[in-house]
Amino acid sequence: MAGADSTTAAEPHVAWRKPAGQVSLAEVHRSIVVPVTASFWRKLLAFSGPGFLVAVGYMDPGNWATD
Repeated sequence: MAGADSTTAAEPHVAWRKPAGQVSLAEVHRSIVVPVTASFWRKLLAFSGPGFLVAVGYMDPGNWATD
C-alpha cells in the first residue's frame, strides 16, 4: 500500500453552494461613492437614499411584494 502512512490535509471549508470568495448578488454588490472633500450634509445625503429603502423594507416587507 503505497502512501498508507502519508496523510493529506483536509480541504478548507468553503461556502455551501458557491465557491469561497464569490459575493452574493454580484451585480448589486457595490459601494456608494462619497467624495472626500464633500461637506457633512452631502455625505449624509449619499447614505440617506439606501438607508430609507432599508428602513421601509424592514418596517413593511409586504410593501415590496405588492409592486
